[in-house]
Amino acid sequence: MADKKALYKQGFDAFASGDYDAAIEKYQQVVELDPDFALVHQALAEVYARVEKLDRAIESIDRAIELEPDESLFHTSKSRFLQRQGKVPEAESEAVIAQQLQTRGSV
Repeated sequence: MADKKALYKQGFDAFASGDYDAAIEKYQQVVELDPDFALVHQALAEVYARVEKLDRAIESIDRAIELEPDESLFHTSKSRFLQRQGKVPEAESEAVIAQQLQTRGSV
């Protein structure tokens, strides 16, 4: 069986080199191994956003948020994706959530 961390790293390396199809493939393999690994859903969202599949990006980031609702990075990412879709009020709401989580975490 493939190692989830090794596959995740391969996906990251593919993303970093601009091979987005390979990154998606590796990240999907990680999801199959561990569907509750929130960070891989965030990584998938970033790849989907890079290839202009914003609906898929939002689906992926929503799964990450479902798994780890208190992670400000995930809400910041969702805000960026929504803004790119022209959904400014929704993007602002997510940005507020991210800010609140960051503030709460620094107390």
